[in-house]
Amino acid sequence: MERPSTAGNPKQSHDEELYIQQAVVFIEDAIQYRSINHRVDAGSLRLYRWYYSRICQWGLGLNIALVLLLAFVERPSSLSVSSDPRYRSDPWQPPCGLTEGIELLCLLIFALDFAVKSYLIGWEELRKSKWLIGYTVVISVSFIDWVLSVSMVCDEKLRVRRLLRPFFLLQNSSLMKKTLKCIKRTLPEIASVILLLALHLCLFTMIGMLLFAKTEDPKKNGEWELHFRSLTNSFTSLLVLLTTANNPDVMIPAYSVNRAYSIFFIAFSVIGTYCLMNLLTAIIYNQFKGFLLMSVQTSIIRRRLGIRAAFQVLSCQGAQRAPESVSDSMKSSFSLTCGARLPQAARQFADVGSMDREQFRTIFDELDKDRIKEHPPLPQYSSPVLQRLQVIFAHYYLSVLGNAVALANVMCICVSFTHVNKVKNTPGFAATDLKFRSVDIQTSVALFCIQVSS
Repeated sequence: MERPSTAGNPKQSHDEELYIQQAVVFIEDAIQYRSINHRVDAGSLRLYRWYYSRICQWGLGLNIALVLLLAFVERPSSLSVSSDPRYRSDPWQPPCGLTEGIELLCLLIFALDFAVKSYLIGWEELRKSKWLIGYTVVISVSFIDWVLSVSMVCDEKLRVRRLLRPFFLLQNSSLMKKTLKCIKRTLPEIASVILLLALHLCLFTMIGMLLFAKTEDPKKNGEWELHFRSLTNSFTSLLVLLTTANNPDVMIPAYSVNRAYSIFFIAFSVIGTYCLMNLLTAIIYNQFKGFLLMSVQTSIIRRRLGIRAAFQVLSCQGAQRAPESVSDSMKSSFSLTCGARLPQAARQFADVGSMDREQFRTIFDELDKDRIKEHPPLPQYSSPVLQRLQVIFAHYYLSVLGNAVALANVMCICVSFTHVNKVKNTPGFAATDLKFRSVDIQTSVALFCIQVSS
């Protein structure tokens, strides 16, 4: 359908411009997978686009990095030229008020960020957002703690706001939020497996203390002295064995006395390491996989809502008309935000006066298509000699020959290195030769991997 002319009607022209701006913002929300639950009046739209501009977001990220880096220079500072305590000079202690002034500036920026967010989404959405409520609490506690620090002339014993600073990074990162939410959903199932691991450790700790108890023969007390002297020592040794970090050292003293003792350690490793630990890994993987699927579905829903909202405001002017089509004069609204891919996809509708809802959605399906990366074409030469050389060196069999030569080089170096190991104890052998041969092997293996991957 075509829109009526707006010439000589300033109010209608203003409304038309507002609808286009709303459509542009909704399309930007769809591209960035953002929620469309925000204010849509003219002033709020300008503020919204300014807030999500690249400069503003980079500035907010820089502010977060700055407030996190303050921990390296604040009192008590450990920043010095040398890390060796023998040569380390007295660390530089910033004067009271320097880092506090920088931190106050960062907190004011965070407060401004919260004010803009809360204004744009409105009070109803603000009450539903737990992250923004937590944002308010963290900023308030940080301001109170900052005032206490200044009033005590930077001589306070504890700074609570230091513990709260990572929250600013979590609140501003959607990936961090998704990870924490996934961990929260995974905790109940993880807790059950961790309980099984704890019972497994306690059971085998008791059995181990009974098996490797202290005897009258000092020669048979090696296992007891090293790993099973007390309950804490036994539990720690088996906890380390659960990760196979002290395997098989933990069983060597007992194995030297009687080979049958190895059954205890084998049973512990099979049940704990290869069953319960793998079960824990499978649960974590399954939960993260399911949450990733839900996250992708949520992102797709947000994109479709943004596209539908853009079509709605372009087609019916605030729901006053039936959402059947979008006039040709409105197609430039998404060309301002979507780059070259969507305008190119919209050229097929250039000769049509309007597009319906399905055509409008089909255009935005181009956003979900991956670009195919192709190798650049081979250069064209006019000389027959260069053309012939290009055919020869670009042939597949030449790559196979290069891989074969690289593999033969690695095998020859390895054989030579084996020969050097046999004669390294002979008189006149230089230890540096062995070092050079080792470097040659590493270099040859690296070149072979590069050759195969290319």
